[in-house]
Amino acid sequence: MKTIMKKIAIFDSGVETPEEIILAAGFTPYRLFGDPNLQVDRANEHIPPTHCLWTRNLLEQAIRGLDKDIVGLIATHGCDRTNREFDIWLECVKLGFMFFLNSPRKRDKVSLRFFMDDLKELIAQLEETFKVKISENGLKEEIKKMNQIRAMLKKISEFRSKMIITGSEFHALVKNVQQSNKDESLKLLKSTLDKITSKDPLQKIDKKKKILLTGSDIDDTEFLKYLEDLGFTIVIDDLCVGTKYFWHTVDEGEEPIKALAKYHLEKPIYATKFPSYERFNHLKMLAQTYKADGVINIAQKFCEPVLYDHPYLSKKFKELEIPYLFVEVTYNREAYKQLSTRFSAFAEMI
Repeated sequence: MKTIMKKIAIFDSGVETPEEIILAAGFTPYRLFGDPNLQVDRANEHIPPTHCLWTRNLLEQAIRGLDKDIVGLIATHGCDRTNREFDIWLECVKLGFMFFLNSPRKRDKVSLRFFMDDLKELIAQLEETFKVKISENGLKEEIKKMNQIRAMLKKISEFRSKMIITGSEFHALVKNVQQSNKDESLKLLKSTLDKITSKDPLQKIDKKKKILLTGSDIDDTEFLKYLEDLGFTIVIDDLCVGTKYFWHTVDEGEEPIKALAKYHLEKPIYATKFPSYERFNHLKMLAQTYKADGVINIAQKFCEPVLYDHPYLSKKFKELEIPYLFVEVTYNREAYKQLSTRFSAFAEMI
């Protein structure tokens, strides 16, 4: 009979929670995603109407009851909304283990030491709560496993620009990996890579507009399918359910805790981090390397970090003469349809 591993849920808008620590403790990391079909009701009793719709959606799910196999939660400081909302989770969500991981906004040596100390505290609390031992060798083994997953995802990602797989297919694959047993994920990725290596390019997809997709947490694969139906093909992304999850690998020769902290502080920068020009430089590299016809930047309603970044990104892409579209969306599938005119006009423009 197959053993089902208990899960530690991850509430994290920037994929900065070290899954290797959860794995080394004997649990499956399980990233929480929103449900755009869910009618948010009970969360509204705790959160004002101008609060991020995506995080509100996650809170609604948690209040109603998470998967029975989830025995704990790690919330990582992605933005100030997720930071303050954790206090509400402590009051409203019944789990035996809840930990707030402070992910630094800056990326200097002081921030590295700070983050390492918080990772050590996370390890100590996991060990105390669940009566487990997280060893250095255990962390090293899980780092190797996760690096294999990152490397294979990056290989599979390249098949988007080769028109072998669609952006939505790849997005669904990354979502699967972020919620699944990692040994099963490795098997899935190896199987997927074997299949697509011998596939021919998709028919008619070469006539679609090639875009770089960036912005807030976009975890609804149906939104990417919606863009594809409007004439776009996503050749590359800068998303947390995407390249931010696997673009680099962890240094396997470094002391594990330091290596994990450095990895998360050196990965492609998110809108919540400083400085903004580093984020633009990475987006510029992606757009030029993958020969994108344009950039689409999506902000979930009331996502202040992405809203703040938009004027700067708009100015810089205009200087490069790379078409750029910024759209604020409501986390609801019916609301997507109201944006078709803007997306279609952008497709015609580029």
